Amino acid sequence: MSEITVTRRPHLADQVPALVSVIAPPALGALTPLLEPGLAALTAAATVCGSAAFATHYVGRIPASVLDATGIGDVLTAQRSTLLGSSLLTSMAVAPGVFLGPAYADGLLAGFLDPASVSGLVSAAWWTMWAGLTVRLRPALAARRVRISAPTPEAGPPGTPRPGGLYKIWADHISGEGGAHPGQHLVGVTDSGELWQGIIEAPQGKAVNVSAEAVGSAYRVPAACVTFADGHHPGEQYVTVRRTAPAELDPNTMEGMWARLVRPKVMPGTHLKDAQVDPATGGWVAWVVADDDVPAVPVPDRKLLVGALRSSMTLVDYQPHPSDPRRGKIRLMDKNPLEDGVPFPGPQALEPSKGGYIAIGRGVSGRVARLQMFDPVLGAQHIFIAGVTGSGKGGVVQIIALAAHLAGTAIIYADPKGSSNPDVEAMAAYAATGTDAIKSLRLAYALLQHRVAESARLGRKNFKATSDCPWGMVIVDETHMITDASTEEGKEAVFILDKIAALGRNLGMTLLIVNQAVNADKLGGSTALRTNVIQGGAMVMLRTDSAQSNLVTVDGFEGIDPGAIPAAWSAEDEPLVWSDDIPLNDPARTFGLGYVGSPGEPVQMMRSWILESAAPYIRHDAIIWPADWPGWDDRHDIAEVPVIGEAGYTPSNGPSWGGGGFAPSLDGGFTKPPAEPSADAAVLACFDDTGLEITKDDIRTLTGLNEKTLSNVLTALVKNGEIERVKNGVYRKNP
Repeated sequence: MSEITVTRRPHLADQVPALVSVIAPPALGALTPLLEPGLAALTAAATVCGSAAFATHYVGRIPASVLDATGIGDVLTAQRSTLLGSSLLTSMAVAPGVFLGPAYADGLLAGFLDPASVSGLVSAAWWTMWAGLTVRLRPALAARRVRISAPTPEAGPPGTPRPGGLYKIWADHISGEGGAHPGQHLVGVTDSGELWQGIIEAPQGKAVNVSAEAVGSAYRVPAACVTFADGHHPGEQYVTVRRTAPAELDPNTMEGMWARLVRPKVMPGTHLKDAQVDPATGGWVAWVVADDDVPAVPVPDRKLLVGALRSSMTLVDYQPHPSDPRRGKIRLMDKNPLEDGVPFPGPQALEPSKGGYIAIGRGVSGRVARLQMFDPVLGAQHIFIAGVTGSGKGGVVQIIALAAHLAGTAIIYADPKGSSNPDVEAMAAYAATGTDAIKSLRLAYALLQHRVAESARLGRKNFKATSDCPWGMVIVDETHMITDASTEEGKEAVFILDKIAALGRNLGMTLLIVNQAVNADKLGGSTALRTNVIQGGAMVMLRTDSAQSNLVTVDGFEGIDPGAIPAAWSAEDEPLVWSDDIPLNDPARTFGLGYVGSPGEPVQMMRSWILESAAPYIRHDAIIWPADWPGWDDRHDIAEVPVIGEAGYTPSNGPSWGGGGFAPSLDGGFTKPPAEPSADAAVLACFDDTGLEITKDDIRTLTGLNEKTLSNVLTALVKNGEIERVKNGVYRKNP
């Protein structure tokens, strides 16, 4: 059996109590007589109490919980006899000295110089006990070199060197004479089969400098299988040696592919963690984690990431962690589970959560793709949908509109194209298409003005939806067509949309922008509109121009290239030499494929529900309109009046609209009714017919107006000076 020499160094937790035990008796014995009488007496009492406490601990009468509370319970237990001995020696030196003075201290500490006297015998006995105490504490006081027997290789399973063999290899090739690092010994080895660990100890005064290459060469493993960790001091280091290469060195694993292909140039300073097979895709899923010396995971260019992984855009998904900048999730798929489509599961899937989130499709992880339509505390949340023709944005609009309709939202729809989504038009309380699309925005602006005034009048801080004051949603399809800044109507549209985007959230009005791109020049040049909608709400990005990725600054969209989303799921490679005899396949389109981001939701690759038509789910008998607004009766008149640029009209001096009680027609189509006298004209006609003064009740009987509308009209006419209130409930017309 071979032996090796190792250096044993005490731990600081053992060393400090041992030093105190050795130094305290002579030091306190010499100093106590020199103290003031009161302080000397207090010191003597403390030493006696300490002796009593250590005696109690020695006989096992102190609870383990009390010892553990000190943080060094194991040390106190291991040194209980020496602590008791030290406390008794200290009491012998201190307590009598308080009463007998320096003469006693001199006799006890130096009396051994006169061995024939009584004090000499006492002194010799006291120092003998102190010396024995010091010898017993030597292992806890200083490092020492000892010879140990190395376990034999037969101690463990055959086939690999066990601890005995590990020690011998180390001594022969590393720590022995002629080794790579003489004097740097291996101790404390534990072997778990796949790897073994130990402690490297360097000679005192030197630091451990054993290299991974030396260890790898000695044990015939790659240097990457050897890792080190700092010990308690420079002369100590922990070593771990794997017998098989880590996953990142195996090119057949996800970790190996990442380390070889992605880490060097695409995402430096990162590694994979918890890589595992993803049953949803048949591929791999893993955490991307920043290295210890890297503060955050870098934002990858998705196209470069896909190329490095030797895959395609539809088979790689990367999700930044929504709250931890040091992590992200990578998914490498054999087949995208969204390729076969995600059929619409039914209207029950569109029911908003308590937080106002609705599901619009499903992500590659199997988790539903959600966006927030409203927040119970903050109010309505705006939505931006970007995608070129054929990307599926019409289907997403239809799903969101259906969810809003079934949730009791009043929808105002503007479609300058004129035929974008007839089903959405059927759900709307008011819809205007083609060249009339601006009318919907004028009506939405008038509703916004009303709610601004009501909020100020009622001192309302946060919007609370009720049956009479519902959530509102303004949907603007193909927004670039209505925001042409070169026209007066385009300027008016930009002005209105800016106001709704800035003020609508607190007033319960969602603005849903649908456009082919998010460029400011496609929104009438309004960067404020884009910022308010995207930053303050949800973003759905389908296939569109690659340049759009730089304009979306929402967390989670970093590095996404919407232009790289293919138009089709799969297509045969273009042959090197073309021939008319080669048949062309018609691949399935990727409509509805994209990314969705919303507050509190991870951004992931998703596909919207496949819903050809929402018509079967529309409740024509439950179309909601903003009943809180008296001007709804006059919506068609309001829609005709430009907000800016006509007859000097501006938002501050426009007319006051009254009315109420309108119920939408059951067929969902809203055509302008035949022109009828306005409420103002009807009230003024009453004065012409009946004389100078008339009561409010008579006016109601003659006009048929409801109480709320009549009150608003009378208030407006008095304010304009056309009539005056003679007394409460009685009015007359001014000349």
